[in-house]
Amino acid sequence: MRLHREHGITAALGVSVVLALVDLQWSYTLHYKLAQPDFYVYYLAAQLGRADSWAAIYDPAVFLPPVTAAVGKPLPYLNPPELAWLVTPLSFLPYALAAWIWTGLLAAAFVLVWYLVAPGRRIVRLIHGLGAAVLLPVFVGILFGQASLLVVAAVALSWWLLSRGRPWLAGLALSALILKPQVAFLVPLALLIAGYGRVFLAWLAVSVPLAAVTVLATGIGIFQQMSRSLQTVSNVPGPIQSSLLRQLPLPVAALGVVAVLGASVLILWRGRGRGVSRPIAVGLIAGVLVSPYVNFYDLTAGPGGLVDSAQPSLTVAAFRDACHVRATLWGADLASRNARLPLRMAALPGGPRPDSSPRAGEGNRSGI
Repeated sequence: MRLHREHGITAALGVSVVLALVDLQWSYTLHYKLAQPDFYVYYLAAQLGRADSWAAIYDPAVFLPPVTAAVGKPLPYLNPPELAWLVTPLSFLPYALAAWIWTGLLAAAFVLVWYLVAPGRRIVRLIHGLGAAVLLPVFVGILFGQASLLVVAAVALSWWLLSRGRPWLAGLALSALILKPQVAFLVPLALLIAGYGRVFLAWLAVSVPLAAVTVLATGIGIFQQMSRSLQTVSNVPGPIQSSLLRQLPLPVAALGVVAVLGASVLILWRGRGRGVSRPIAVGLIAGVLVSPYVNFYDLTAGPGGLVDSAQPSLTVAAFRDACHVRATLWGADLASRNARLPLRMAALPGGPRPDSSPRAGEGNRSGI
């Protein structure tokens, strides 16, 4: 029997309902004293930073006691200070009000991504948005108050600008990656290798001064403090770490990182001049795999937002493969052959594969 468009829509809505139920069921497993614990980390960092110093927010002796008392778990602040600076206006407000405003900002970022890059028209676009909203990494990201969606929005805006011939503005949009650089840090380099040098230069022109301001505001001693914080919380259970360095033994992971980077450079070089979708996809895939610290909800900004070679939709579910090594081969094949995702064929917003749910494993929690 031939499947009609209505059948695909009905199936998509059914899958979305199931995923929403999974999200709700998972939310009951949370054991935190207050809502949006990761946002509280940013909120507290902003308060301590303006009251004491911006270097103090990285000191585990200063930061971990109050955050542990409030949240119930030691969650260090490991982001650049720019994220705390962004949250500083909210730090003057009561936490409950600040958290609602932050949730609204994350929701607005999600809507922006959907508006810019979701494929199709009308009902198909709505289905993609609904399907993305109920995916566990997106749901958890908003539930925890994670800043990952802001990075997704920056990448989506950069793609939209570049696809319309505005490379300088696209590079400026990518400067927002400094809020959480480990999520998409290879995207500017991927665009450079793919021949989009003006994007890279615009990103560099903003990111270098921001990095200099960061060092001036915090000093270089923060790296030692961050290392101490990670050691302190290394045995605290938390979300699954999804990069090769966290999933594999170090020698195997190192070989995997080299293989991922080598394959990425080859794909990008051979695909120069074939559109902006490919370098963004490769940059996201490679970044997730080689990053030293990526939680599963950071896969909101993951590689599989590509619906087809002409239109990367960062709001769909293919990022589910990024926590497995085989995503490297999948991403290479997607980029080199311009393959279409199953979502395109069935008009489904996506559901988890049998082996795509988070696995049990090590992973320490932190507000990054």
